[in-house]
Amino acid sequence: MPQHAQGHLGARIAQYRHARGLTQQGLAMRACVSKSLLSKVESGSKPASPALAAACARALAIPLEALTQGPRQVSEDAQLDDLLGTVSSTLDLYDLPPEEGITPRPLSELRMAVREINRQAQAARYRPMCERLPALIAELHVAAHTWPGRQQAEAWGLLAEAYRCGHSVGIAVGRGDMSTLALARMDWAAQHAGNRGPALRAAREYLRVTAYLRLKDYASCRRLNDSGQAFVEGAEAGDPGAFVARGQLHLGAAVIAARQGDRDGMQGHLDEADGYARRTGETLSTFWFGFGPTNVRVHRAMTLVELGEYDQAVAVGSNVRFPTGWLPTRIGHHYFDQARALHWMNRPSMAMRQLEQARRVAPQQAKRHPIVHDTVRRMLDAPGRQPAGLPEYARWIGL
Repeated sequence: MPQHAQGHLGARIAQYRHARGLTQQGLAMRACVSKSLLSKVESGSKPASPALAAACARALAIPLEALTQGPRQVSEDAQLDDLLGTVSSTLDLYDLPPEEGITPRPLSELRMAVREINRQAQAARYRPMCERLPALIAELHVAAHTWPGRQQAEAWGLLAEAYRCGHSVGIAVGRGDMSTLALARMDWAAQHAGNRGPALRAAREYLRVTAYLRLKDYASCRRLNDSGQAFVEGAEAGDPGAFVARGQLHLGAAVIAARQGDRDGMQGHLDEADGYARRTGETLSTFWFGFGPTNVRVHRAMTLVELGEYDQAVAVGSNVRFPTGWLPTRIGHHYFDQARALHWMNRPSMAMRQLEQARRVAPQQAKRHPIVHDTVRRMLDAPGRQPAGLPEYARWIGL
């Protein structure tokens, strides 16, 4: 939350508006008040009525008390919950005309903004991401509908990448409805993104695979994987991102095969992914998969865990070295995959160290991820002495 000045209610409205990246016109439209009235309230020349304060609080997705009573101590989770309603509304209202009064920044600045918000998503910094996401989507929505030619196609592609962030937070906090809606919007925008469209649509299918993996619906996973590969069949020449999408889809297929005990299929998909990784090198920001040789090595360890070959999984995983700047959520996932392997090997202290590493790298991911919850639960129920730190860790994740 932004810091509140010791000023009038209008100043607090302005502080929250700036934190959300909204213009006065943008907030006025969301709150259904006139821009002129809002301007006077923010400047202090006119007092804010109770009705206007309530309308602005709803539009800003904050409690009314945040405006009327000033600062309060609120947990990170509660702050995030306050923001998810606005993200959901933004995803739902995609078919309305672009908001008036929004002038998109130049394309180079929008590229950087989309890059930064995806970086926040992959660092599991969900609250600051959700603070900025609705306004960024609104800005990209205007650009995608009004810019000419190639700029317009690129704006659609950036809009697809911004929508993907709704999936990132939705799947992290257990909001499957938000994840599904965000990926539907991602596909809608990708269909207008020119040469980038097929690879973006393939990337979206991979993200759907990850959601269905959590449901253990492997038949749907395979159908989605085949659909993703079909989008980029022969598309590599038009968009190098197709290599990334194809390679990541093979990694997803390797996990599906491992879950079903198909070691040969698993190995075949890992080898296919490795071939694409040698072509692309480390590509952290293309679809924010972190695809490349490191991700293939991480998936070799992960799939061995899925097969139940825990000693081999730990041997492979312990040799993984992460490039500078590699995605925190991918690093965190590797650590808690290693933790569950070590638990099954009856090495609770070593498993605990891996869980602590995951907490240090991406705390909001570790706090919520079902694998972490399942592993900690099993460690609590295991016979023998519990490792130091386990009870506190269990309280931290809400067990």
